[in-house]
Amino acid sequence: MSDNAKLIHPGRHRLKYLPTALVLAGASQFLACGQSTSAPHKPELSFHLAAAPHLPLRVGADLVIKRAQFGILATNAAGDENFVATKEIPAEDGQAFGWVIAVDTSRQSLHWQEHLKLPRPPADWGDAATDPDITIASDGRTVVAEGDDLVEDGELSRFYWALAPGDPAGEYEMDIAIEGRQVGHVAFTVPTAVVEKSILVRHVPARRATGRASIIHVRHESSGAFRWK
Repeated sequence: MSDNAKLIHPGRHRLKYLPTALVLAGASQFLACGQSTSAPHKPELSFHLAAAPHLPLRVGADLVIKRAQFGILATNAAGDENFVATKEIPAEDGQAFGWVIAVDTSRQSLHWQEHLKLPRPPADWGDAATDPDITIASDGRTVVAEGDDLVEDGELSRFYWALAPGDPAGEYEMDIAIEGRQVGHVAFTVPTAVVEKSILVRHVPARRATGRASIIHVRHESSGAFRWK
């Protein structure tokens, strides 16, 4: 499993998020009506794996989660990447997957969290294994990530995870929380184990990279316990 280092979704600008400890805490606090930025604190809620919550869902006086979709980024003939809603991820090296959440809010950014569970530990977590802002469980097959992203055109989206050689076949699960409230749960399938993509070597003219870099961080957690924050 690898973190997708490039910001793939065209036009999306990301905010760097800060590492925090994963701790048990009380109920979420919400912004007062009329505020245009996300809460200064980090809402906290214990995490429980569950079925997808019923949407639309009011999370705060100024925040309604209207729709949550999970899927992949697929490249068309013109080379553009488009979101395709699906629950079966092609077992291809580098295949990015993630989510798009439609929101009704006056806030400029929102705090998100996600819990990703693999059917078995991957062969290698790659750079994620040494990154301080994501937590990998002691079982080696579950991971929690969190961050703050801008809301653009009424949507919040994240496509940082990508399949890598050695990722197992089987049923995966992902849960998503926004501002401390669980808003999405999806079970998806990778039909076969991921193998390394063959590389055809050919000469191409040098060009300037245009993608914006985005960083995902990971923290080890020996207890295997996770909490939404």
